[in-house]
Amino acid sequence: MNAMKRMGTAMAASVLMAGTVLGMTGSSAAAQDNGLAEVRSTVASVMGADVAAKGRQINATTLDFNGFTASKATPGLKLSCRYGYRCMDVRGTVFNYYTCGKWSVSNWYGTGPWINNQTAGTVARFYGQSDNELWNTTAYSSGTADWAPVYSLRPC
Repeated sequence: MNAMKRMGTAMAASVLMAGTVLGMTGSSAAAQDNGLAEVRSTVASVMGADVAAKGRQINATTLDFNGFTASKATPGLKLSCRYGYRCMDVRGTVFNYYTCGKWSVSNWYGTGPWINNQTAGTVARFYGQSDNELWNTTAYSSGTADWAPVYSLRPC
């Protein structure tokens, strides 16, 4: 009987764990935490674990990395970008840069929309593996880019 009780307890724990992993707990906080974990994972993948570790939560869906914010893209919604920002959707994560500087990236791939909504005339630059400028955009402009050749960027 004791073995049956242990088996039942283990099965109940497994079902509870599976429900939690699949987001079936009914808790929107758990779903938001999973979204933020996914954003942090993407940032770690494309900008490095040291950068991802520094992100602090600023609301239910966004992390701030002291120079840019990152959040999970909302499927079906068009990319938007506040004034003063350089925004792009890379692998389902929206990066909103608000600080000048050169940012190294890796593992960017796929295509995604971008918006340069900085002060009029501000130029954002994208660089390849050998630090050659691939393209630049002048505010205000928008489009779609192939992220695979990008190894660094200077939002302004």
